[in-house]
Amino acid sequence: MDVPGFAVVTGAASGIGRASARAFIREGCAGIALLDINEEPLNKVKAEIEDMIKESEVNKNDVKVVAHRVDVSQEDQVQQAISEVAQSFGRIDYLVNAAGISIFPDEGLASSSVEDWNRTLNINLSGSFFVLRATAQIMLKQEPILSSIDNRPLQRGSVINVASVYGVVGCFQATAYTASKHGIVGMTRSVSADLAESGLRINAICPGVVDTPMLNEKLSILKLTSDLVKTFVSMRRWAQASEIADAVMYLAGGRSSYVTGTTLMVDGGFTSVK
Repeated sequence: MDVPGFAVVTGAASGIGRASARAFIREGCAGIALLDINEEPLNKVKAEIEDMIKESEVNKNDVKVVAHRVDVSQEDQVQQAISEVAQSFGRIDYLVNAAGISIFPDEGLASSSVEDWNRTLNINLSGSFFVLRATAQIMLKQEPILSSIDNRPLQRGSVINVASVYGVVGCFQATAYTASKHGIVGMTRSVSADLAESGLRINAICPGVVDTPMLNEKLSILKLTSDLVKTFVSMRRWAQASEIADAVMYLAGGRSSYVTGTTLMVDGGFTSVK
């Protein structure tokens, strides 16, 4: 997928973040920074990726892997982590904003708390903004990376914000989550217009129903989601996190060098019939 540079992945300890980190290594990136608030699973993913590199026949001695425990809702933690990553790598070429949470009140809006609303927006939307802004400040100062395929200049940086199908349609029992993902789609479109001329590409992906720990947290939501897949998802199955990571690789690398401001639906056909 032509991703020869250095990547930052938030939410890297599980789900789409973990799958994206593994995909960057598989596709030949020069180094990866793993960011997550959950330190123990983060360290496990770091060890897992280091094992992948050892087993690889390509550049296994040159690929750098670092991990930072970061609460993305805390601006100071984000600034420090991104600064340290930039110092370690010398540049940042790709950002995958995958950190996020979902809270599903049993009675929807009526039983929602202000605390849950604020926590969801702070992590999903403000957190994505903090990481995007800190990383863009680094990217804007660097020269464009060259393609590993034909040596042409690509971009100064490529950002993939992980939204959701619920960034374009509504979701039962998830007012805050839906609002946060709509916000990510809007932020992506706006920032892409701001930074395109400066050589940064900013895109979003909208995964559908993905088999991740987040979705399996609550039994009632799991059943509703399973019913939704059977009824509304054209492919009649859940996505695997690795399939979402494949879309991330496309948007990150040189194969999408003329793509910015887009919202790529990776949903098995869910939104095509809505």
